[in-house]
Amino acid sequence: MDSPAILFEIVALNRETLVEFYTNVFGWPAQGNTGSTFIHFPPAPRQLISIIAQAVPGKPGWGKGVTFYLQVESLKTTLEKIEAHGGAVVVTPMAVAQEGFCFAMFEDPECNLIGLIELKSQA
Repeated sequence: MDSPAILFEIVALNRETLVEFYTNVFGWPAQGNTGSTFIHFPPAPRQLISIIAQAVPGKPGWGKGVTFYLQVESLKTTLEKIEAHGGAVVVTPMAVAQEGFCFAMFEDPECNLIGLIELKSQA
């Protein structure tokens, strides 16, 4: 496949606030403090999935745009931490049976829309 996804960027009005939010909620190891903060992730054990979906104007979480998703152990626990640190749940957990995961969406303290994925156990 040509042109694989290798980077995502969150542009903040208050970078320090968002670094603190993502560090507190997800434990991201932030590096750098001169205008950009970098977070290096280990290689993912699962293939990256991409979707081109139909927008549903007016439906929260389904507007036109780009959303990236983070894999988490527990949607419930993560959504609770997000709300405790100033974020908001936009789409409550939903199952995508054919792909083997559940997802949810939230807005960080600057209203950036981010998705979450919890993989179903391979029992």
